[in-house]
Amino acid sequence: MRVLYCHDNIYQQCPDGVVYSPGQFPYQYWAKFLKHFDHLTITGRGVPVSESINKLNISSGANVSFVLFPNINTLWGRIKYAHSANKRLKEVVAESDAVIIRAVSDIGWLAYRHAKKINKPIAMEMAACAWDSTWNHGNRLGKIYAPIRYIRDRIITKNADYVIYVSQNFLQDRYPTNGQTGSASNVRIMANDDTILNARLARLQQAEEESAKPHVIGLIGNLDNRIKGVKDTLNALYKVEQQKPGSFRFKHLGPGNPAPYIEQAKKLGLSEIVQFDGMIQSGEAVLDWLKEIDLYLQPSYQEGVPRATIEAMSMACPVIASRAGGIPELINDDWLIKPGDVHHLSNLIIKMIDTPQDRLEAAMQNFEKSYEYTNEFLRPRRKVFWAAFKDYVLEQKI
Repeated sequence: MRVLYCHDNIYQQCPDGVVYSPGQFPYQYWAKFLKHFDHLTITGRGVPVSESINKLNISSGANVSFVLFPNINTLWGRIKYAHSANKRLKEVVAESDAVIIRAVSDIGWLAYRHAKKINKPIAMEMAACAWDSTWNHGNRLGKIYAPIRYIRDRIITKNADYVIYVSQNFLQDRYPTNGQTGSASNVRIMANDDTILNARLARLQQAEEESAKPHVIGLIGNLDNRIKGVKDTLNALYKVEQQKPGSFRFKHLGPGNPAPYIEQAKKLGLSEIVQFDGMIQSGEAVLDWLKEIDLYLQPSYQEGVPRATIEAMSMACPVIASRAGGIPELINDDWLIKPGDVHHLSNLIIKMIDTPQDRLEAAMQNFEKSYEYTNEFLRPRRKVFWAAFKDYVLEQKI
């Protein structure tokens, strides 16, 4: 059976046919589908190959093909490319036995409409809130487009045959469905290893003994929009530096243009203690980066259930985050802020720096909670869900 997977992720395709993806969607991601279906066709946005391609993940491989489009998520892109993209999507939907749509996706909306017309089975990966991600993107057009995307994803989710949510409650409440449901985060981390916790506890003990040594504060996220709260983070860190000079260093990991934030850090007098590490391959390299972080921040405006936060928890990092999306399902309420609350964020950072016992308790709680997001815990859930969808697709073919 052939299945079409629709999302607006950005891919880079080399002349030799190898396709690369930043951050998420390495080839291993497709394994959960290929266990049940013979071939997977991936739709997404194609961009020219960049010099940083060696920092990306290889997304292509056996039994996976790609149909890539220009960006139709902008007004100009919609005017110029939507018609041709829609025509090609109609063809690939017709060639497929079923369609899987990952929120939030303009390509997915077009594919959904074609699939409904010819009664193709539809599964939805409800991974993010369309309203939150679009409204908080950072421009005026996003605020205009947010209700449209929200309504679209409500329609897709309600009418999909199968829906798998990455959250336990948040997305289920906002995007109910009449279809069969499952719940499993997209995060893939290995089973908890006590050596990780022991190493973290030793690091915390060393930090307490060497109180003059600055704490390393980290954040992972895309810089090309405001969703991850990087601007707010720098403003909060300015307040921390004013009250506790020399108490921290800040490191950011992720794609996007750092120039506006480098300029912001310069204006705030933080240039010497702020570092942008760009992109690295997902998996072990990210976990190794997190091992050197003393306090992880996720002051986002929008999330489903953030992979980076769970990865930080699996490395026993203390975490301060916002209440966006499904984050309250992960982090103790004492360490959560309202999105955009710079004052509260700075106060919690200072509290965490000043209180070794708080860091210790948060590290242990987060490490224990991360077990619920390990492969050992989630793989059986995914297997049951996609096996049931496969059986449903086979029934429709008879």
